[in-house]
Amino acid sequence: MNRGRSIHIGLNYVDPNAYGGWDGALNACINDANDLRSLAQDMGYGPSVLLTDAQATSHRVLQELSSAARDLTTGDILFGTYSGHGGQVNDANADEQDFMDETWVLWDRQIVDDELFAMWGQFEPGVRIVVLSDSCHSGTVLKMAAAPETLQAQPSLSRERTE
Repeated sequence: MNRGRSIHIGLNYVDPNAYGGWDGALNACINDANDLRSLAQDMGYGPSVLLTDAQATSHRVLQELSSAARDLTTGDILFGTYSGHGGQVNDANADEQDFMDETWVLWDRQIVDDELFAMWGQFEPGVRIVVLSDSCHSGTVLKMAAAPETLQAQPSLSRERTE
């Protein structure tokens, strides 16, 4: 049976010391993360990690993604969600048409799309990765294309159909 893990990140604030005094105040990002985690748990995902505000450091996010990459195998699925600020920084490796890298604004620093792309490459071929990013620049922060076979409906992870 296929397994699913989920990681849910929500930041209503960031560390002002890391962002020149700016606290990044938002209202409902932690609520989003909690709700999406509950949805994932109801669908049979486990473990289901929740990282909010000060827990949502760049180190911890990358650590959780790396752990999921080690654990999941072909046919399994990672469901990740991010709710918070998105940003842009100058493109460090000249791979962007607009000369800007997109970011997730985490507690301690911005994590760049190139870092996330490197994390996706750690997953075994055939692991399905679904990420919902509710942030500015969310359409381009992931740097990955869906293969047609991953877009097809899949059976539930843990529930048996009863009719």
